[in-house]
Amino acid sequence: MQNEKKITRVVFTFLFVLVWINSSFSQNRFSVKQLEQIKQKVEKQIPSLKTQLISKGYTPFQIEFSVDTFRIEQTCREKMSLDYSTSGLTIAVGELSDEYDRLMNKYYTILKQLMKPQDKQILLNAQRAWLNYRDNESKLIMELVDEKYSGGGTIQSNISVGNHLNLVKKRTLEIYDHIMSIKQYQ
Repeated sequence: MQNEKKITRVVFTFLFVLVWINSSFSQNRFSVKQLEQIKQKVEKQIPSLKTQLISKGYTPFQIEFSVDTFRIEQTCREKMSLDYSTSGLTIAVGELSDEYDRLMNKYYTILKQLMKPQDKQILLNAQRAWLNYRDNESKLIMELVDEKYSGGGTIQSNISVGNHLNLVKKRTLEIYDHIMSIKQYQ
C-alpha cells in the first residue's frame, strides 16, 4: 500500500510537471510566426501526399487517416528541428502524444458510430480497460526511468514521454484497424 501511494504520487507529480512544462513553455517557445510557418510548410506537403495515396488506391477514409497522422507527425518533426534540446524534444513528443490522443478520440467516435447499439458496451469496456492499462503502464514507465533503475539523467524525460506516446499511438492505430475491418465488409 505504501509503495502504491508512492508510485501514484510520482506519476501525478510527473504528469503535473509535464502539463506545467507543456503549458508554460510550449506556447512560448515558438513565435506565432514560427508556428504559422510550420503549419504552412506541413499543409503545403499534403496535396502531394494525397496524390500519392490516391495513386496507390487508398480509400477516402484511409487518406483521411494518413493525412491526420502525417500532419501531426510532420509538425512534431518541424518543431524538433527548431528546438532539439532535451526539453524541446520532450515537449514536442508530449505535444505529439496529445495530438494522438485527440486522434484516438476522433476515431473511437467513428468506430462507436459504426457499431451496432447492442455492441457499443463492448467497445466502451475495452476502452476503459485500455485506459486502466495505460495508467498502470505509465506508472511502471515512471518507476523504470527513476534514477534507482535508470541511472538518472535528463534523457529519462525523453524516454518516459516517448514510451507514453507509443502507448497512445498504438491504441490509435488499433482503433483505426478495427474501423478498417468493419469498413471492408460494408
